[in-house]
Amino acid sequence: MARWSLVPAHQEERAWAAALVLENMSLYYRRHGIDWCHTRFAADWEAGENRLLWMGDERIGYLRLWQNGGRIYLQDLQVVAGHRDRGWGGRMLNEVKALACSRDIRAIRLKVFEDSPAVRLYRQHGFETLVREPPLIGMALPVGRHADSS
Repeated sequence: MARWSLVPAHQEERAWAAALVLENMSLYYRRHGIDWCHTRFAADWEAGENRLLWMGDERIGYLRLWQNGGRIYLQDLQVVAGHRDRGWGGRMLNEVKALACSRDIRAIRLKVFEDSPAVRLYRQHGFETLVREPPLIGMALPVGRHADSS
């Protein structure tokens, strides 16, 4: 297997990341009557911490984080279709957990479509449901020294 890395994204990679999110999420957006908004994605990109997953010299994933109030919010975790079901989502989650611990973050939070197979991945990594806002589920994972106190 080629060497992999999760590294900060560059501005010129925004279009690639947006296309990946749109490709992966369009089924859910259509199903739940949500319109894709390039302007919103651009604003979220600017406000967030964007990282790309590389396998060798190939981009195979994208994640966006936003940090506020002792929490990291996982706003996007996407894997290219041909690389799914190979553990990449779990590897990216493990990197986010390590990053959160290094920053003394209390919890990682996210929202996911309730009918997405990603719900199972997040539960396998210890995320618990905080709130149901159909069609979304809000989930959280206490991290670091805070994991036992929540």
